[in-house]
Amino acid sequence: MPVLRRLGEQTGPAAPGDAAGPALERIIGFTFDDPGVPPGDDELTAFVDHMESIHGRFADLTWLTGGTMVSYHDMVRTVVDTLGPALVDVDLVVTVEASQDCRHQSFPGSLLCELLPGDPLMMGISEQGVAGPFTALRIAHDQVADGGARRALVVAMEQNTLPPDDAAVRPGRNLAVAMLVGPDGTMPLGRPRVARTAAPAAAGSTPPRGDVLVAGAALAAPPGRATVVRAPAGHPCLGVWLTLASLLEQGLAAGSRVVVADEDPVLPYRCEVVLTLPAAPHPDTATRPGRTRGSIARVGAPHPDPAAVPVRPHRRKELAR
Repeated sequence: MPVLRRLGEQTGPAAPGDAAGPALERIIGFTFDDPGVPPGDDELTAFVDHMESIHGRFADLTWLTGGTMVSYHDMVRTVVDTLGPALVDVDLVVTVEASQDCRHQSFPGSLLCELLPGDPLMMGISEQGVAGPFTALRIAHDQVADGGARRALVVAMEQNTLPPDDAAVRPGRNLAVAMLVGPDGTMPLGRPRVARTAAPAAAGSTPPRGDVLVAGAALAAPPGRATVVRAPAGHPCLGVWLTLASLLEQGLAAGSRVVVADEDPVLPYRCEVVLTLPAAPHPDTATRPGRTRGSIARVGAPHPDPAAVPVRPHRRKELAR
């Protein structure tokens, strides 16, 4: 892992001034319904001690012992297994964790970088609510745009083995979304915007106009839009991205301008990004080993409710120690 590489150090060609800039190559959703590998007694004890140092003593541990305990390590392994050769020349990885890991291990980005070919730069964003994926995409966008990265992989994750608390949003399933950003995609990606509001519900600028608005569960959609697709509730950070993946799989009109916007119900963040579909379908032309130009896909069958879509299942694997 290139820990001494400076963020912004050029590794690829900067986009010319008249170029379309970074684009979304793929977006893929994953569910993990099978239980993870059970932890050993020593690991479980260490994890409980750690969690009680944060939350106080637990009177009941059934949330842990009866939970699925699918870790972020499990998730990133499946992402790499699924994308495989499409990860060639990815040199920037940004992970997004909705909450702390239910397994007392290292950060998932460290394992992810070991699994990827080459020597990617790794960054991680944790517990930033809906702003997490937008921030990760902004980093990927800027690095690809100025030549700091050739291609970027963003992996955002939610897990549901969590201690009881008063969190406003608790995920009901173990989920992940992987996004590939690079210069060869056919869906141009605008620079994501993450604004800090004075209060979580404070009024602010409305999202930019588009043909389709993918709106987060807590976002008040402005009137007068042609199509507003509301993301399902119950997702700390993945709702709009699961919805976007579902819409792209079902198909949108060529040239559509899609606005993805969300507002966190607790943290003072309002976020948005604009993506533009190609004016016409691009032929499947291989541009690098293991890649198809402009492929935008989601594993699983289309369904109007993204939370209910049976996507790529988790496969049990031995965890890295």
